[in-house]
Amino acid sequence: MSRNAKYQQVVEWIHQQIDSGFLHVGDKLETEAQLSKRFSFSRQTIRQALGELEKDGTITRIQGSGSYVRNAAPRRESAQGSGSVTIISSYTDSYIFPRILQPMVEVLQSEGYATRIMFTNNHRETEKNILTDMLRSGSLDPVIAEPVTSALPNPNLELYRSLKERGIPVLFFNTFYPEINIPHVSLDDVEAGRMVTDHLISLGHEKIGCILKNDDGQGIQRYRGYLKALSEADLPLEEERVCWVDTTDLRDSLHSSEWILRRIKNCTAVFCYNDEVAYMLTELCQARQIRIPQDLSIVSVDNSRLTELNAVPLTSAAHPMEALGEKTASNLLELIKDPGINATYEFVPNLTIRESAAKIGK
Repeated sequence: MSRNAKYQQVVEWIHQQIDSGFLHVGDKLETEAQLSKRFSFSRQTIRQALGELEKDGTITRIQGSGSYVRNAAPRRESAQGSGSVTIISSYTDSYIFPRILQPMVEVLQSEGYATRIMFTNNHRETEKNILTDMLRSGSLDPVIAEPVTSALPNPNLELYRSLKERGIPVLFFNTFYPEINIPHVSLDDVEAGRMVTDHLISLGHEKIGCILKNDDGQGIQRYRGYLKALSEADLPLEEERVCWVDTTDLRDSLHSSEWILRRIKNCTAVFCYNDEVAYMLTELCQARQIRIPQDLSIVSVDNSRLTELNAVPLTSAAHPMEALGEKTASNLLELIKDPGINATYEFVPNLTIRESAAKIGK
């Protein structure tokens, strides 16, 4: 018997198991070793059969987990015909995300799409569980996702690739994974970093420190902008002035932050990752009798409500929260209609000047 006939027997048997109700959508298939023993076929033949079943949409294979039943409808038509969108976001209580998610949902619902929102709390394991459950269940929902710790290597990229291979539209928002070709809608974070740093330079500052996140892509991109502004002004990069923090540091409110004060001790100005970091730094400076902006100028990114709640109103580059939510939703709708379009869009920031940054020596 030819190898083609052998692998086709496995394909037909699995179809029969589904048609007869022994296997349902989301059920896990036997392993390659178990199927090989059942049919007395080689692992290579079993692998070929599973590849055909994945190609025709009957199953989905998840690396390191196994093969699962989905449905056999044509992939692209099924994804386009889905009546709901899954939104995966980091947080529900941040000052940014409600203002992004609400208009996003409103645009999608106005076009007849139901939405479900799931939160990762910026944990890769939670992101993995959400994506794995979607693949196991055979969900064909288009996906809007905010990448988790996007500056770090992420084992979940294969799960996103599996969604793409099934013909499901996927769009990132707020940031992106540079290792995978999935479009994104975000702020131009490089320009945001350049803009606020350049503002400090225009005020006469040369000793400019920064406090940036090292586990999110926005931090890396804003650092690129910081470097660009220093280079354009022919100012040297002093590594000791660069402070890297991560998500856990921010959850702890930078309480153990004496090292930050040591790093920026000789700086006249500091560029903060966002308004939250700037707010924390302001509190820290006040506790140490460091005057803002007389002793230290501070600028940040987001232009959120925190800029005016801060003890000294913050100069900040605006994050287009509502517009970003609307644009993400509208670009996903276009991506559903035409998977070949370039759905990436980056907003150019605007700078709002307040009292937290002053001319050097003023």
